[in-house]
Amino acid sequence: MKIYIKYMVSLRCKKLVAQELKKLGVVMPRINQGMVEFQEELSAEQGTRFRERILKLGFEVLDDENSKLLDRISTSISDLIYKHPEMSRQQYPDHLIEKLGFNYSEITYLFSEVHGVNLPQFIIIQQVERIKEMLLYEDLSVKQIALQLHYRNGTQLTRVFKKITDLTPFYFKKMKEKRMEVQKEVSTT
Repeated sequence: MKIYIKYMVSLRCKKLVAQELKKLGVVMPRINQGMVEFQEELSAEQGTRFRERILKLGFEVLDDENSKLLDRISTSISDLIYKHPEMSRQQYPDHLIEKLGFNYSEITYLFSEVHGVNLPQFIIIQQVERIKEMLLYEDLSVKQIALQLHYRNGTQLTRVFKKITDLTPFYFKKMKEKRMEVQKEVSTT
């Protein structure tokens, strides 16, 4: 079960929400920016008390319709990045409008209220996650990855990657190699 929460956009916000859940005796939820994912359903009383408590903290629980829309947005972006590499980022807004049936400003407004980043930033963050996977698990150069993900060149991809991770793709790849060396050493002892 997931609950999306408006304005829960920082570590401090997540900590406040976690404290309220602990007071209610909720077992080990996963808390991300703008979302709490529960291992089991909340009782009606827990749900009501939780909503009341976080409202007092200045947060707001999204209704089911908007929660489902957020799930659809995230799933659609993931699908675009992983299943439609032929599509450029500039085509994403039109695709989302068509697929979701909402105008782009409505989608981005809701998304940023809940997640604390705008939709284009989220798309870039998700693409960087894809780049990490490609660096770790595929034998591709930065230039090849840049071409596949519609960056002008390896330099542009490197700039974006570094802005998000504070690492260069080259350094990230080196970390992978070091990790593999350590694993090899451990397995031989």
